[in-house]
Amino acid sequence: MASLCSCALGSSHRMMHTCGMPEAGPRHGPSYRAGILRRSAATAIQVRASSARTGPDLGSFLGAGLSRLQTMMTPAPPGFPPGPGGDCALRLLSDPLAFLTDVARDHGPVVGLTLAGSRVVLVSDPAAARDVLQDRSDTWVKSGTAFFPGSSLTGDGLLVSDGATWRRQRQLCTPAFRAAAVAAYAGSMARCTLRTLRELDAAVAAAGGDGAALDLYPALNRLTLDIALEALFGSALEGERAAGVTAAIQEAFDQFSARVALPLPEYLPTPGNAALARAVERLDDAVYGLIARRREYLAAEPAPPRPCLLDAMLSARAQEGDGPPAAMGDRALRDELMTLMVAGQETSAIALGWTCAQLAGHPHAQEVVAAEAIAAARHHTSDSAAAPPAPGLAAAPLPRATEAALEAMRLHPPAYMVGRCAARDADLAQYRLPRGTTVLLATYLLHRDPAVWRAGRGSEAEARTNMNAGTGGAALPPQGHGRPAAFVPGRWAEALCAAGSATALLSDQGAAGSYVPFGAGPRVCIGTGFAMLEVPLVLSMLLARFRLEPEGGAGPPAARARITLRPEEVRVRLHRRADGPGVTEV
Repeated sequence: MASLCSCALGSSHRMMHTCGMPEAGPRHGPSYRAGILRRSAATAIQVRASSARTGPDLGSFLGAGLSRLQTMMTPAPPGFPPGPGGDCALRLLSDPLAFLTDVARDHGPVVGLTLAGSRVVLVSDPAAARDVLQDRSDTWVKSGTAFFPGSSLTGDGLLVSDGATWRRQRQLCTPAFRAAAVAAYAGSMARCTLRTLRELDAAVAAAGGDGAALDLYPALNRLTLDIALEALFGSALEGERAAGVTAAIQEAFDQFSARVALPLPEYLPTPGNAALARAVERLDDAVYGLIARRREYLAAEPAPPRPCLLDAMLSARAQEGDGPPAAMGDRALRDELMTLMVAGQETSAIALGWTCAQLAGHPHAQEVVAAEAIAAARHHTSDSAAAPPAPGLAAAPLPRATEAALEAMRLHPPAYMVGRCAARDADLAQYRLPRGTTVLLATYLLHRDPAVWRAGRGSEAEARTNMNAGTGGAALPPQGHGRPAAFVPGRWAEALCAAGSATALLSDQGAAGSYVPFGAGPRVCIGTGFAMLEVPLVLSMLLARFRLEPEGGAGPPAARARITLRPEEVRVRLHRRADGPGVTEV
C-alpha cells in the first residue's frame, strides 16, 4: 500500500458530511432489505449533494491559472534553490524518470523548478527528506500540494487529509492494521492466490510443453484487488454482490487512471470527468450499501466468524473534543475504504509485477526464492500442529522472498515521487522556501543514490554470493552490495535478519535513511505491514508452482511513470515446476 499511500492524490476540497448509524433490525425479509437500500441511497445522495455545494467553481480554476502565469513572469524569491531555467513541465511529462535523473545530476539534490507555472523544489537528499517526512512533518503538509489533485474517488481519506481530521482518522484506522490483526489476513491472501494459480495452471496446461506466454501483470492486478476486497469486506462481499462491486471498482479505477495524463479538476465539464463521476456514483451506491449491511449484521452478531477491516473500523472509537469517544460516520468510512482499495490494490500489484519481472531475468535469484517457498510449503502443509486451515505458506517466514521484494521496490518504488506543501515559510537544506511551495521528494533518486548504494562494487558473481549469504553466511549491509542499478536481493539479508521483520527494517527511512517505498514519519503508509505480508506470500506461492522466463529473451519491462511507477507489462513464459508442490498444496 505504498505508492499511492505517499503521493498519489495530494490535496482536495474537504467534504465532511457524515451519517448516523442505522437502527438495528431483523436480518431477513423485504422490509430489512428495503431499509438498507433506502439508507444507502440517502447517504450517497446527501454526500453527492454536499460535494456539489462545496466544490470549487470555474472562477477559482481561472484564478489559479492567472496566479501561475504571474509566477512564471516573476523571478524566484531570494534564497530559493537554483535550477534549470524556463518551465520544465513538458520535460517532466514526456519522460519523468529521465527528467528527475538529469536535473539531479546537473543541479544537485535540492533543485528549484518551475512546473506549469508553480514554484516547486525537487529533493533527493536524505537529510532534507528526513526534515520533510519526519522532523517537521507539521510544516510540510498534504493540503496545497501541486500536481497531485484530489479526487471524488478517494474523498478525504488518510492520503489527503491533514491536521485534526487526519489524526482522528489515523487513530480510528490504526487498530485494523496492527501486527496481530494483519496476520489474520494471511489465510484469505493465500485463498485468493490459489484461485489465481488455478487459472494460470489451466493456461499452462492449454499451452502444452513450451509453457504459457503471457503478460502476468493483469493477473496480478486482479489478484491484489481480490485480496483487498476480501480483507476489507470479508463475508459481506460474496456471490453476485462481489461481482457487482468488483465491476464498479474496476470502472472507477479505469476512469481515474485515464485522467492521469491530463489531471483537470473534476468539476470541469469534460467527457472524462463525467465518466468518472458516473463510475464513482455507482461505486458509492455499492459501498454505502455494504457499510449499512455490515452495521446491521454486527448489531445482531458482534463476533463474526470471519472479521474484516470494515468490522475493525466500524467498532473503533476516537476522542473528539470534550465529548465521549465517537465512531466514524459513513462518509469517513467510505473515504477510508476507497483510499485503502486504491492505494493497497495498485501498490501491491506494482510491487509484485516488478519483482516477478526482475526474478524472471535473474534465474539464480529466482531459484533461491523458489527453493525457500517449496521447502516452506511442504514443511507447513505436513505439520498439522503448525499449519492453519489455509494453504501452508501462509504460516511460513519467507525472508528470501521478502529480500527480493525489497530490492524490486528499491529499483522501482511504486511511489517514485512524494508531494508535500510548505504550510509556512520554512528553511530546507540551506534554502528559504515561501509558504505554499510544493516539495517533490524523488524516492526514485533516493533509492539509486551512488553515495548511499555504493556504485562500482557489484558483479553477477557477487550477486550470487550475496543471495547464498542469505541462507546463513555473512552479508554486508544493504548499501554495501552491488551497483545502484543492479538487482541484488542479497544486499538485504543481514539487515533484514538484524531487524527481525520487514516492517521494522522499513522504520526510520530504512537503509541509511534512503529507503522509503512506504514513506516515513507520522504519515508512513498505514498498510506497510499488510503489503509486506501480501507481496512475499503471493510471490512465494507463485514461484513454488511455476518457473518464470522472460518471453522471447526480452529485458526488463519499460517503466510507466504516471502517478505511480508501474511496469508497462510483465511478459513472461510460465513453466510448471517438476519438483514443486501441487497447486492445492502451496
